[in-house]
Parts: sequence; structure tokens; C-alpha cells
Amino acid sequence: MKHDKNRPDARKYFDILPDYADPEKVGRKMTELFCIGEIDNEKHYKEAVAWYGALETAGSLKDRKLIDRLEKKYQPFEASYTELLESEGHVDNNVFGIVPLELFIITGNEKYLKEGISIAGHQHDFIDKQIRYAIDDMYIITSLQVMAFRCSGEDKYINTAAETMSDYLDELQQPDGLFFHHRDFFHKWGRGNGWVAAGMTELLRVLPENHGNYKKIISGYLKMMDGLLKHRIKSGNDKGLWKQIIDSDDARNWAETSGSAMFCYSFVSGVQRGWLDPAVFGPPARESWTALCRRINKKGKLEDISKWAYQPFSHPEAGGRYDNDEENYYFERPKITGDNHGQAPVMWTAAELISNGK
Repeated sequence: MKHDKNRPDARKYFDILPDYADPEKVGRKMTELFCIGEIDNEKHYKEAVAWYGALETAGSLKDRKLIDRLEKKYQPFEASYTELLESEGHVDNNVFGIVPLELFIITGNEKYLKEGISIAGHQHDFIDKQIRYAIDDMYIITSLQVMAFRCSGEDKYINTAAETMSDYLDELQQPDGLFFHHRDFFHKWGRGNGWVAAGMTELLRVLPENHGNYKKIISGYLKMMDGLLKHRIKSGNDKGLWKQIIDSDDARNWAETSGSAMFCYSFVSGVQRGWLDPAVFGPPARESWTALCRRINKKGKLEDISKWAYQPFSHPEAGGRYDNDEENYYFERPKITGDNHGQAPVMWTAAELISNGK
């Protein structure tokens, strides 16, 4: 399906939204909150993805003052990647390259291009060392390589993104379209799946249809979107969201917002860009966005975000008590508010809605 950015059958689901879900208001409030927030000096994916969301939102709003504030906030990080580039790097840290690359797209300043491409090129050279078969990688690797392609036009970056995504699809995607958290532990964690959904979304934004991996990736994306549609919460106060373990009916399971925000981003993008049938996915995309916005407090912070999760059988907090009940490890993850794991994908979605998928 070719994307028509002016298709009324797609836009009608997002043109008239309640005031609390106005993407310009939501995106601006979260971006301003990011501007005044403290940033960990460690270059880490959680900060990078929020910075990217804030920059995309500010760019979509065409708000020069907001862009200037974000650019000024980045100044302490300029030319400070020597240690990273002298080692094999790590997916969690290399992804910070999306920040200078997005700054280049918005400002046109070549110094950001040079900085971002050096980090993406470094990851490209050490990609075999950075792959770890945790599904988080499918945003953290993909977004950097996609941004490098967008900024440079060099095929090696889009090829790395597409080949790595294809490998992870083979390794981790299940018959229902969803993904195990890792090659070694077998739970369909919400935010973990969210990273994959968002990563495929970023990739499909730029992947040429004649690319050798396109058919496989669009097929994997559509299969995942169908699987997510089936597991969406369909009634009650949580209607439109997804649970911490997507496919679990356990009474201890709960509606989690960071994964839900990533799925919402993928739904909205798919509807607006022509990958998803708007008649099928338009209503749930709208419903998910409004459900998320109802979980944003007056300060602009998203509530009910899961604290990070990794191996339940070896987690330092586990103490062996999840050995026979690994799902409960996820159910017992603390719920936090305003964490960038959740703030970031809300800003991505706001930017996508503001720009109408352009």
C-alpha cells in the first residue's frame, strides 16, 4: 500500500482529538520538561531516545526557541566520545549518536553530522561485537544506523540496520508475531517488544521497497502489528493499552505504559504512512494515544512505567525467588513515573502526529 500523506481515511482518526490528547500540547509539555530536567552524564540509550523524541517534537513544532534550548543542553556532550570510539563500544552507549544526527537534520550544522557519523560508523565496524540477541537492540542499533543513512545517504548503514533486523526476526519472532525478551528467556515483555516495534517503524520510514530485506521486514512488522492488535486491552480503565507481559492472563499482570507508547507509535505511524489498513488500525491507534494521554499527570509525566527488566533467573534483586515463577519477576517490577523509557515514545508519537507522517 503506497502512502498518501493526505489520505482522509487515515487522518480522520487523528485530526480531532480531545484537548488532553492534543499532540502539540502534549509534545510541547513533555519537551519543555525534558529541557529543564537533569541529564545523566553517562551516554545511555534511555537519555538518547528521549533527547531524540524532544528534538523531533521541537522540529515538528518548528519552534526555534525550543530547538535552541535543546541544542544548548547538548553542548557539554560535544566531542566527548573518545573513550567509546577507542573500544568496541556497546549498543546502550553508541545509540547516543542519534542525538547529534537529529541535531544535524534540524540545524544543518556539519559538526553534528561529523560527530554522529563517527559513532554510527564505529558501530557498523563492530556490529558483530554489539549484537547480543536482546530485543532492545532492535531499536538501539536500528535507530542509529537508520539516522546515519538518513544523514549521509550511505548504503552501508541501511544495510546494517536491515540485515540485523532480519537476523533478529529469524531468531526471536514467534508464530503469533510477538518476541521473546531474549534468546535465553522466554517471556513476551511489553517494553522489550516495544523496542522491536519502534525499531521496525524507524527502519520502514526509510527502507527502499526494492531493498533485499524489505519484504521480510514489512512482513515481520505486519505480523507483529496483527499480534499486538489481538492482545490490546479491550475494556475497563486500561482500554487501549497493553500489559506488562503482553499475552499473559495472570491476575497479577498490569497495564504498562512505556511498551504501550511504543506500540502506539508503531500503530500511528503505520496508519499515517500507509503500511496498515486505516479502517482496521485507525480506531485502536487513536484509542491507544488517548489512553496514554490520560496517564500523563499535570506535570507532564507518564505514569505506570515499568522499571527496567532483564534476566529474571539471574537478576540481583531476585534472590532465587523467581526460579519457578519467572513471569512474576515482571509483574513485580516497580511502577515509576516520568522515566524516559516512557516519556520518549510519547514524544515520538506526538511528533509523528504533528508532522502527519511527513
